[in-house]
Amino acid sequence: MEWEEVIKIFVAGITLGTGPCLLICLPILLPYISAKGTDWRGGFKLALIFSLSRLVSYSLLGLLAVVLFRVVNTLLGPQGGYFKLTAGIFVVSIGIIYLLPCNITKAGACKFLHKYLIEKSNLNMFTLGVLIGFSPCAPLTAILTYIASMAKNALWGLLSGFFFGLGTFISPLLLAGTGAGLFSQFVKRSPRFFFILRVISAFILIYFGIRLILFSRTLLFYSWVQDVI
Repeated sequence: MEWEEVIKIFVAGITLGTGPCLLICLPILLPYISAKGTDWRGGFKLALIFSLSRLVSYSLLGLLAVVLFRVVNTLLGPQGGYFKLTAGIFVVSIGIIYLLPCNITKAGACKFLHKYLIEKSNLNMFTLGVLIGFSPCAPLTAILTYIASMAKNALWGLLSGFFFGLGTFISPLLLAGTGAGLFSQFVKRSPRFFFILRVISAFILIYFGIRLILFSRTLLFYSWVQDVI
């Protein structure tokens, strides 16, 4: 593998980052930021953390695709079924906590969940970014296969994954996160409208979380059928 191949992978990252990857991430990231009630700086920061965590995931996947491709392929399943399932449960849980009244989220188990799913937003964004990063779409699976077959060693695999992630980093995601924070800050001036925004955002999170769960079940079932056959 030469630098020309790495540049091609970087361009592929830009393409996917403004296409399929963006369509997967926006419906999850924007409602979270909007319901959080942060400002534009907070929105930018959360989008940045989310993007950086995906960069870490893609770099590791590039490395592992070369060193342990069969193991990674088994772990991810077809298009990362297990990680999609985990991400779906994570997103649905956040949506449910956003729907609970304040007096409930301050007591018992709900208090614990509220603290770690809502208050620790930086950690949540990093975790969510890693989970999404380890849930590759079909084009990313093809890229990983290409890296595994072309990279001369593990270092080239790491660099290829990093540059692919860097390509996805150059997308409208940061701008969208900043806009969501700005919009949330504006709406927060009216408690009633902010409450409506929070509820709508929570239902969006739950909806897309359930979609991830259902999709993961389909992928895992397909993988099970292939093993049986």
